[in-house]
Amino acid sequence: MHRTLYFIFFFSTLCHAQVQNLKEVVLKAQRIQSSIHPMSQTDIVQDSILLKQEIGELIQFVPSLFVSSQQNFSQDTRISIRGFGTRATFGIRGIKVLWDGIPITTPDGQTQLDHIPLSSIGTIEVLRGVSSGLYGNASGGVITLKSTQINNEQTLTATFGDFGTQHLVGSYGFKNEKNIFRVILEHKKHNGYRHWSGYENSLLALSNTFLTNNGNKLSVDYSYFNSPLALDAGGLTADEVKVNRSQARQRNLNYKAGEKVKQHQFTTRWQSKKWTAYGFFTKRNLDAKLPFEFGGQIDLRRSYYGLGIQKDGRKKQWLWQYGAEAAAQRDGRNRFKNILGERGAATLDQSERFYTLGIYGIVELALSDWRFRASLRADTHYIRLVDFMGNNSDNKNLSAYSPHVAAFYSFSPTLSSYVRWGTGFETPSLNELSSNPTGETGFNNILRPQQSQEIEVGIQLKTKISDASLTIFTTTTQDEILSYELSAFPGQDFFRNIGRVDRKGIEATANLFLNETTTLKLNYSHGTYKTQDGNDLPNVPGIQFNAGLNHLFGKTNLSLNIRHVGKRYADSKNLVEVPRFWAIDLYSQSKWGITTWTMGICNITNANYYDNIRINAFGGRYYEPASMRQTFARVQVQL
Repeated sequence: MHRTLYFIFFFSTLCHAQVQNLKEVVLKAQRIQSSIHPMSQTDIVQDSILLKQEIGELIQFVPSLFVSSQQNFSQDTRISIRGFGTRATFGIRGIKVLWDGIPITTPDGQTQLDHIPLSSIGTIEVLRGVSSGLYGNASGGVITLKSTQINNEQTLTATFGDFGTQHLVGSYGFKNEKNIFRVILEHKKHNGYRHWSGYENSLLALSNTFLTNNGNKLSVDYSYFNSPLALDAGGLTADEVKVNRSQARQRNLNYKAGEKVKQHQFTTRWQSKKWTAYGFFTKRNLDAKLPFEFGGQIDLRRSYYGLGIQKDGRKKQWLWQYGAEAAAQRDGRNRFKNILGERGAATLDQSERFYTLGIYGIVELALSDWRFRASLRADTHYIRLVDFMGNNSDNKNLSAYSPHVAAFYSFSPTLSSYVRWGTGFETPSLNELSSNPTGETGFNNILRPQQSQEIEVGIQLKTKISDASLTIFTTTTQDEILSYELSAFPGQDFFRNIGRVDRKGIEATANLFLNETTTLKLNYSHGTYKTQDGNDLPNVPGIQFNAGLNHLFGKTNLSLNIRHVGKRYADSKNLVEVPRFWAIDLYSQSKWGITTWTMGICNITNANYYDNIRINAFGGRYYEPASMRQTFARVQVQL
């Protein structure tokens, strides 16, 4: 297998066809369609996306953004931005994710990326820092994904790699003056680097846009995601990693830990010159087995839906937008005993509801070389639980006002700066509220929302040969939520408020255009994330450094990426330090006739590092080792 992949890599370097380079498309995660944006906004365009295999690989080079659990497909990709989202035990918490302007984050702040087809992503935009003034609950950062432009084309793509990687994609696009249509079929299969870490899933995505004579657009999308297999190898102790880093935790094998997922999603968008509206409905069914007996099998039936409307305006030096968003989440949560992989008696049966309504307004004023921006958002949430096995039914009402102000100044056409102040809030998710450390049914009523205030200052220099920025931020969070485990329930995650957390950091980026064919990208972040006890927030690296060198050899694009992750801790008391690491990846892409060849070698130096850290895991089971060197080859055929 390795010889074949290296031959493809060498062959692609000799090809004489131009690599496709697409123009950058700015999404404006800041919502308002302004010509300025904070330096804490990062745009990733399709010529980079085409080289990678997962969304996490694309965004892990953003300053102060840390990606983990990219190789545990049962727990899903986890993302933290400036320490927000670090508590996630599966999926993403505390960060708002949007797909073509429609939130895929649930009303209570949970996000999974498993149903997003990488082949259809054209642009990714990351907005670092608290943004509740724009997007409401769980907006410690914002990630917006935008689809590629649909053209009249049909493609077949096949990817094969180490550890049994198989990824097959078929795409059909049709476009005329009145209608734009695309269908995507995907199938993925992977055996996993570690024992008991394989997965298999399939995806169908349909998109149709109707164009009217007056320039309005109506888009309707449907996707079906089916994952019948996603195994969880579990966390290991340091001694177990030394013996065999690719082994699975024996308890996870005994209890057959893993999950099955089915999801349907419908979305619709209406866009006119000034008005934009959307609606969505998602139904997700999860069957999970966890590595413990009491409540170790989960049957979760979730549906969430919502709608939103916004209007943009402009007059002379004024620019504004206002809108409203409403969403609802309905979880039917059942737990059963997990008797070595077999379902036992029920331990929990409850219905959970999360309703939210948000209204916001943004205004921007241009005065000479200054731009002043302000926004205010009001959100109200109603949370309800009906306990069918006990007398612990409950309901909560939570409200928040989120102001945001910013000032931008241009010293010259090449040099600009800004200062921004904003607030953020994050409610506990339904999963976190229902994880009751008393062992009883009902909500954990001790758990409170966390609230933040942030000040950010930035400066940017743009010239013909470089684009560099420097950002400094300080954030104070009250009632930070963090996960932990108990000896009475080994392997089960619970959550608590740990008090105040102070986040301070500096972020630097530089894009150097060395010549017409060579670009060097550098990203560096250095932060401190201190709890009120003086300890570091666990699993948040203090230092991250990334370098990417892209060069066009003839008509073959080569991309070399270097990543360094500094010191971090596995526990809240900072008694267990996670080793620092360097990782190097190499990618190549060439077009030859109707085919496009891509080759990747990840972790070239065989660095020993961890794909995920299980924070405060009982018994020292913190570590999920990442794979050693792995290679893949992809060919795309234009039919």
